[in-house]
Amino acid sequence: MRLPILFLAGCLISGGATYAGVASKPSLERINVLSAQIVPYTAKDPLNRYHAYKAKMWLSYALNQSSEEGWTSAGQEALEQAQHIADQLATVQKLDLTTPVLSVSQVMRRDLWLQAEYLKQQGAIQKAPESLAHAEVMLVWAAAEYCELGWRHANAHFKAAEQALHEASERSGIYRVAGSADVKDLPSLHQLNGKGCNGVNATLWPLLKKQPQAETAVPMAVHNIVHFALDSAQLSFESQKILDQLSALLHAHPQIEVLLSGYTDPRANMQYNLALAERRIRSVKDYLLARHIDTGRMSEAVKGAQDFVQDQNSQIAHAKSRRVVLELSNTGELNIQLEPQATDLQIENRN
Repeated sequence: MRLPILFLAGCLISGGATYAGVASKPSLERINVLSAQIVPYTAKDPLNRYHAYKAKMWLSYALNQSSEEGWTSAGQEALEQAQHIADQLATVQKLDLTTPVLSVSQVMRRDLWLQAEYLKQQGAIQKAPESLAHAEVMLVWAAAEYCELGWRHANAHFKAAEQALHEASERSGIYRVAGSADVKDLPSLHQLNGKGCNGVNATLWPLLKKQPQAETAVPMAVHNIVHFALDSAQLSFESQKILDQLSALLHAHPQIEVLLSGYTDPRANMQYNLALAERRIRSVKDYLLARHIDTGRMSEAVKGAQDFVQDQNSQIAHAKSRRVVLELSNTGELNIQLEPQATDLQIENRN
């Protein structure tokens, strides 16, 4: 689903007069120049794209205000936000992920703000940076429209923000819809906004505070190997339990990607072993796909009889070698400790 985009570029116009308490109305040329400064960052990593798209949304807001009969303080603040992001990106400085609420706006639709914060904290920026940036600025914009013109003018903006959050959930595979109980636990609108339409209480913003991680966090132990019976690519019940645990981890952290490496024991010829290793990879991949792990997060490496696992007992060595290893990447700050396991070994009987 394509998000409605309000950012425009076109022919140049000259700056306007100075309005009471507000800087001079900017020319479209200035907005276009600032937009051009942001463009290179829209093709970089997801975090840069998130900030660049947020800047574009602020510019959309400023452009909307400049096209009205009067240039307002809302337009000026939006332009300043875009300029700040562009400057920080250009000087490679770390930007805050918290979206500010303009001084002429307020916080409304706490359920949508809570959803946006949850998606960011769960890693949705890696998969849907544009959708998240769109939603957050649109929520500020919608509330400002409500403050100035009433609900009828704000309604379409709130719907656009809700649509953008839905798209972020679809793209990232992270679903979090705030219910009445969740909203009840949040600060009230009066606590957040005071008399309303004068910005937000900074001590209560953002709504969902990120919990600091302990410096000595206990490593998260993850089993990342499943084993197979002789000449088989079928997953055992024990192997499925290992993959269920991995699926839960991948759902909780959608930025993580996984490499599936398939192996066999050394018996049979190379061509046969490579084909068997490939079937084993397919079996694991199909299982993860059935648990809604996106195929784009998975890559494959067919190893065959490489890296034979040594053991004094030759049957156990063969059983440990018939495996698929799941290697994790993009784990970020997660303290994950990959551990082998042998609960699903399938040892052939001696003749």
